[in-house]
Amino acid sequence: MEHRIHSRAQIWSFDLLAGMTLFLVGIVIFFVYSLNQPGQTQDTFELLSYEGNIVANNLMASGYPEKWNLTNVVTIGITDGNIINQTKLEQLYEMIYVQNNYTLTKHLLNTQYEYYFFLDENMTVNSTQVLGIGKPGATIDNVTAKNLIKTTRYTVYQNKTTPLYIYTWEE
Repeated sequence: MEHRIHSRAQIWSFDLLAGMTLFLVGIVIFFVYSLNQPGQTQDTFELLSYEGNIVANNLMASGYPEKWNLTNVVTIGITDGNIINQTKLEQLYEMIYVQNNYTLTKHLLNTQYEYYFFLDENMTVNSTQVLGIGKPGATIDNVTAKNLIKTTRYTVYQNKTTPLYIYTWEE
């Protein structure tokens, strides 16, 4: 009879050891995840901020070549001397909404994230007012983003100084 009690004790101690091991592994995983989460959020914010600045800087440049068009563009830029060039603005609009090449524009703006930009004033493209230019279907009010950065630059559009707002986000 003593032998049966002894073997039960061995099984009980094995169960206790397995349970404690699982519990400790769970605690370690929880703490590793908890400690890394704020860092991941900060990293995402910094990366999106960096990407937003890249898009803003590219848009605020002349692009390459300086007098680019739909066939020879290497880098998109819509200004000449911080003044929005209407022709370049219309070419970018056409690239996105007429040619359905939004993905190409992301590449030419050197970003992997979604973007949408607008002015305080409505822009005019081919004699039609538009609220903004960027991801098809996106507007100022309906951007559904996991994380979103808003970058602001000042420019001249139709002889008025106006802010250019650029939203950059990940989906």
